[in-house]
Amino acid sequence: MDVKVDERALNEIYLPAFKSAVMEAGVMSVMSAYNKVNGPYCSENDYLLIDKLKNEWGFKGLVMSDWGAVHSSIPTAKGGLDLEMPEGDWLNRTTLLDAVKSGEIKEEIINDKVRRILTVMFNLGLFDKQVEPDSSLISDKNKNRIAYQTALESMVLLKNDKNILPIDLNKIKSVAVIGPSADVPRTGGGGSSFVDPVYSVSPLQGLRNKFGDKVKLSFAKGIIMQGDVEPVGKEFFPGGLKAEFFNNMELQGKPVFTRIDEMVDYWWNDGPGNGVNEDKYSARWTGQVKAPESGEYFFDITSDDGIRFYFEGELLIENWTDHAFLTNSAKIKMEKGKTYNIKLEFYDNIGAGVITIGWRTPSHDLMGEAVRIAKESDMVLVFAGTTSQIESEGSDRKDLELPEGQQELIAEVLKANKNTVVILNNGGPILVNKWIKDVPAVLESWFYGQEGGNAIADILLGNYNPSGKLPMSWPVKWEDCSAYHTYKSMDSITHYDDGIYVGYRHFEKNNIKPQFPFGYGLSYTTFGYNDINVNKRDRIVVSFSIKNTGRVKGEEAAQLYIKDIESGVDRPIKELKRFAKVSLNPGESKVIEFVLTKDDLSFYDVKTKSWLAEPGEFEVLVGSSSADIRLQKKFIY
Repeated sequence: MDVKVDERALNEIYLPAFKSAVMEAGVMSVMSAYNKVNGPYCSENDYLLIDKLKNEWGFKGLVMSDWGAVHSSIPTAKGGLDLEMPEGDWLNRTTLLDAVKSGEIKEEIINDKVRRILTVMFNLGLFDKQVEPDSSLISDKNKNRIAYQTALESMVLLKNDKNILPIDLNKIKSVAVIGPSADVPRTGGGGSSFVDPVYSVSPLQGLRNKFGDKVKLSFAKGIIMQGDVEPVGKEFFPGGLKAEFFNNMELQGKPVFTRIDEMVDYWWNDGPGNGVNEDKYSARWTGQVKAPESGEYFFDITSDDGIRFYFEGELLIENWTDHAFLTNSAKIKMEKGKTYNIKLEFYDNIGAGVITIGWRTPSHDLMGEAVRIAKESDMVLVFAGTTSQIESEGSDRKDLELPEGQQELIAEVLKANKNTVVILNNGGPILVNKWIKDVPAVLESWFYGQEGGNAIADILLGNYNPSGKLPMSWPVKWEDCSAYHTYKSMDSITHYDDGIYVGYRHFEKNNIKPQFPFGYGLSYTTFGYNDINVNKRDRIVVSFSIKNTGRVKGEEAAQLYIKDIESGVDRPIKELKRFAKVSLNPGESKVIEFVLTKDDLSFYDVKTKSWLAEPGEFEVLVGSSSADIRLQKKFIY
């Protein structure tokens, strides 16, 4: 994919986070991405790796490629990439030495790459001693506490009509816990962002931990999510499955290894063994599957990378591509006691080889069970959202809807019990307009990490007052988004036609009301903003006070936006420049002070290719969200 983005948007919207990581945090390494940006691949993009990263920002560390993201030898070697990963397929002695000897590639360029790699290794102490794995670095009590506190502070209370939350255990004696994300810890996204934690706490387990015997908890899944694959057991493969393995990715030639597998449920980090390659291999399983009952089945094939699944000789699933951990499904009718011929073909390119044959059987009335326990309980907690497969590297979301019938599940539960709270887990915005008006309370828990279940329970019980704010705007409908007209409109190019007008900038410029604005988040208490002051001498100092005007302790994330009242170029209505979270007891006030610089008033001038702060009138806007401005003050720069 070639990302076509204008220079101003690139510098104002997409590069600042990387610039901060380099110039403020001092990162030692930066990775170049798979895609192209304005023509060149990122791994050979001189504008990104040389002009910006190494020259303008003064980056002294090493630039490594994403795994398999190098596409040339000479152009890449001449550019800003220092290290090709995972192996030197393009940058090696054979491809580069003659070019160095002839002077086509200057030796100093190679020296600079080596110098950067060695500098990082020395800074990390890799030449001082052999580094051994130390599990205590990620599993001691202090790290667990940090995981718990991070989960607590990140969760966002989106709705809380009539203060239904926190749960009053003096009034609530039975709770129905419902949903496909209730008993499964949704700790993180998929692909390279996936982390296998030392332990993880599901919401159901967290509720049991915190509620104890004070409340009767009932649980029903309601539906099965794609990706929550239940492997087909060995008892349903009479005679097993013939497995053939090939040391190529196209099932070519004679297999290097053959065996009978009782079932297919594998995660190979180093290949299947027995002479099979660790990477770049393929496999084929053939045999029969026996139906335990009559009805409609969903066969779920989970893989990383390509698969083809045949049922009675018919190709039902084909995804013969490189991709991250992903489930593909097919619906099939089967009759009890009958056996059916199946064939599964699979290849692995780079990284872990994952392959599972799973299914969803027709027998269990999951929705009916959920409705039943909802009717029998004082309160219902519905856990809904996405998974690490739906929001993952290697695939794009097809829409912003809650997947897999979860909207229907919420609707049916609400018919049974209006006293229902929805807890969402997801990585990006979802559409909630079809059901949120009927739900009294909604908590956004995100992908919450290993301690998420305990954190959710403590927020629902009021042991912690939610203080998270949305880091993006949530649209009412997909058509309201700035990328709606260009998303997936072309096979190999994506035009960022929205320019600098993304997120809240887009909604405000076009006068579109979002479902939830950027920076939004409720609390169990209330806050008052007062006494704004702008002191402009050698620097711009903005101060104001925040008071907890409610009855419980809470934290507020105050946000400061800047508006350029008169500008020589088109600028957003306002832009976030500072934020700070303050903890306050009931009745307590604190003063927050922000210092602004010339950079905070500047825009990227494409004519001079530099940042420009025009003299004139500006306005400071302070509030609880981008749409909830409490204080305003103008000043002259």
